[in-house]
Amino acid sequence: MIYFVRFLSSAAWSCFYPFMAIWLNSAVGLSTSAAGIVVGFAIVSNRVGALAFQGVMDKIDRRREIALALLCVAVAACLMLATAAAGVTHVLIWIVLVVVFGVANSIATISQISYIVQYFREGEHERVLSYENVAANAGAGIAPFVASLILAGTGYWFVALPLLLGVLATASTTLIPHLTRSTIAASDSLASSASISDASPKVVAFMIINFLTMIGYAQFYYVFPTYATERFSSELVGVLFLVASGIIIFSQVYITSLSQRVSRLWRVIVSNLLIGAGCLLLMVSSQVQAILFLVVVFIVIGEMICGPLYQAQAVKIWRGRSSVAMSVQTCVWGAAEATAAVLGLLAVANELSFLSFLLGFAACVIAAVGGWISIAMKRPLIGIEIEQRSPQVS
Repeated sequence: MIYFVRFLSSAAWSCFYPFMAIWLNSAVGLSTSAAGIVVGFAIVSNRVGALAFQGVMDKIDRRREIALALLCVAVAACLMLATAAAGVTHVLIWIVLVVVFGVANSIATISQISYIVQYFREGEHERVLSYENVAANAGAGIAPFVASLILAGTGYWFVALPLLLGVLATASTTLIPHLTRSTIAASDSLASSASISDASPKVVAFMIINFLTMIGYAQFYYVFPTYATERFSSELVGVLFLVASGIIIFSQVYITSLSQRVSRLWRVIVSNLLIGAGCLLLMVSSQVQAILFLVVVFIVIGEMICGPLYQAQAVKIWRGRSSVAMSVQTCVWGAAEATAAVLGLLAVANELSFLSFLLGFAACVIAAVGGWISIAMKRPLIGIEIEQRSPQVS
């Protein structure tokens, strides 16, 4: 049931963020630059928000924590609906509203992933997190497709969609089983055995790689929707997100199993090269629209390889401290996504979108080179240990 809640939670965020800048500009009345700034705050808060509450999160019953966070998602969406209906265009007010929406989503996401990590043993983390990736990306694909169909005709009522999904997700948490005390105690015991100082060099190197990968990833999920809507249509964006979701739903588990036949460092290299190739193809997509479907394949497969890997590796580095691991990691992801989104939206507004896509390509190439140097020097330079066993074993 936790995966169904993850689906709804992801959908509540994903139905809104790809079109947030467009909606703020067309329905609310903010300028393109102001909308870009507001979106940047939304992305940062969605990734960083849980970190501010990390000290509180582990002290509350995990199911109750998830429910409260999702309720706040619905409340924030309701406030945005009321503010849009009132015709308020003050940028600071909208920044506050999207920050509340983003922080609530951030806490909900971290709580759900932490629940999954605590529920399963360490050896199962990459597998169960791949299932989480399926649920999250199913919501991230289906919801934008539905949203793209209703965006043009709903005006300020568009934000009622994340409101509805937030309410449904909150109600669904009642079906999630409580974590037993023995399960939580085992997780806490594992966490207490680790020394955070021992992991610090690994953390820094590993998070740099996370940052670089997400710069590339964000080109498709955060910059491309605005770029494509201006040149093509919101319906095309919805179709592409639906295709991405379909690929993940039907192949995530297989891709995870297949990729585990090679070492973690080679997975880092391959995934970043795929995402980088997708960014490179985005540069010529305005001339050949069909290329966009190839872009989806490259970026989605790259994300399917590195997503569960990065999450499982973060938990491993922090030795079971799931809330800390996920909070810090999503903070880094958010910083990368916000950087890419703000710079990308400014580039799109100035007809320089190719510079944003080039940045994504360069970032992924640097991450891939870091993985290759680690293999060549047989040292964990990017925070991932060299595997001594046969590459055919996970």
